[in-house]
Amino acid sequence: MIMICEKKSAIKAGFFLVLLLSGLLLVHAVGISRFTPESIRNVVISFGWWGPVVYVFMYSIRPLLLFPAIILTLAGGLAFGPWWGTFYVVLGGVIGACLCFVIARLLGREKMQKYMGKSSKLQLFENKMSANGFRTMLFMRIVPIFPYDPVSYLAGLSKIRFRDYVSATTLGMIPGAFAYNVLGYSLLDVFSSTFLVAIGLIVIAFLAPLGYHFLKQR
Repeated sequence: MIMICEKKSAIKAGFFLVLLLSGLLLVHAVGISRFTPESIRNVVISFGWWGPVVYVFMYSIRPLLLFPAIILTLAGGLAFGPWWGTFYVVLGGVIGACLCFVIARLLGREKMQKYMGKSSKLQLFENKMSANGFRTMLFMRIVPIFPYDPVSYLAGLSKIRFRDYVSATTLGMIPGAFAYNVLGYSLLDVFSSTFLVAIGLIVIAFLAPLGYHFLKQR
C-alpha cells in the first residue's frame, strides 16, 4: 500500500516537473527579452475575442513557469485598460494560485506533517492557518513583503480551508492588481496625469498595509 502511494506521488511529481521544464525551455528558446508588456499585449490582441481567454490562461500557468507577474500585469493594463485588466489579472491570478495550492497539497502535505514537531515556526504557521486562515492569508496577500508564489505553495501545505484561501487571495490581489493595471494602461502616454496617478496608487498599495501593520503592532 505504501509503495503504491509512493508510486502515485512520484508520477504526479514527474508530471509537474515535465510541465515546468517544458515551460522553462519555451521561455528560454523564445528569449526572455521578447516577453515585454508591449509584445504580450500584441499577442493577446491578435486573438480578437479570444484575447481575454488567452490572457487568463497565460496568467494561470505563470507560477508554473516562474515568469514575473508584473510583466503580465502591465500587459493586461495595456491590452484591456485598468478595469477589465484588473478583472482578468485577478481571475488568472486566483486560478494560478489555486494550481500552486493543489500541487503543494497533493505532493507535500504528508511530508509537511512529519516536520511539524521539529520546527516551532512551522507549527506556529500551521496553528494560525488552522485557526484564522482567512485573516492570515489576506494579510500575506496584501502586505507586499511576502512573495506571492511561495505563499501559494506554503498555503497548500497548511491546514487552511480551500474556500478561505480562495476568498482571501481574491480580495488581497485587487489593490495591487488595480494599481499596476493603471500603470500598464498609462504606458501608452508616459508622464501623463494617469501615469502619475498610477505611481501614487502603487505607493499606497505598498505602504498602506505596512503602515497599518506597524501601527497595530505598536
